[in-house]
Amino acid sequence: MRAQESRISVALVDSMFHYPHEVWDLGLDSLDMFTEEVIDELDAIRWAEEKERPLHGTVVARTGKHNWGAEGSFSEIIMQVSWNAIGGVGAVAVTAAIKTVYGKLKSRAHADVWHSMPSQDQAIEIARSRLHQHYDVAVDRLTVVHSAVDAEAQRQEFEFRHEDGRKFGATVGALAGMPSCTRVWVDGDPLPRPVPEPPDPGN
Repeated sequence: MRAQESRISVALVDSMFHYPHEVWDLGLDSLDMFTEEVIDELDAIRWAEEKERPLHGTVVARTGKHNWGAEGSFSEIIMQVSWNAIGGVGAVAVTAAIKTVYGKLKSRAHADVWHSMPSQDQAIEIARSRLHQHYDVAVDRLTVVHSAVDAEAQRQEFEFRHEDGRKFGATVGALAGMPSCTRVWVDGDPLPRPVPEPPDPGN
């Protein structure tokens, strides 16, 4: 389906059992592509290192319609890609591939979900929301300890400290001229995800 609202996320992870090192989010309106086409474009990221085999990864897509007020359709596509946190040529290639793919997707959309660069307060709320979404942290436990604005590049940078001592970062408008893109990350080694509770056999 072609959705009226699309949210695409690429998460760079050690494994599916850990929270990501960083996540790139892209929100678009009226993306002129079917969900399957978007997934095909994202697959180029797995081949970014140009080796014989692609990076390990998974893609989960969710589509639907909402009738809350105005009627509309939406899609959410989340890709997890294995990534070496040490960095190097491979990390540079993956980041470049994400920017290239997101640029292609934006060129096929009629608008981005923000339409203009958000204010600093709005950007902080967007950053907190994404950190909660990807790292399961409560937004009221995150304190801004540093911020910077690059008006020419349409980019705002934030550093947050969680009350447990962990540090998180966020860039709102991570690609020049693309304020619908957000990048969030955690400083240090990501924590393991909680193990799901087994189902109660009595129910």
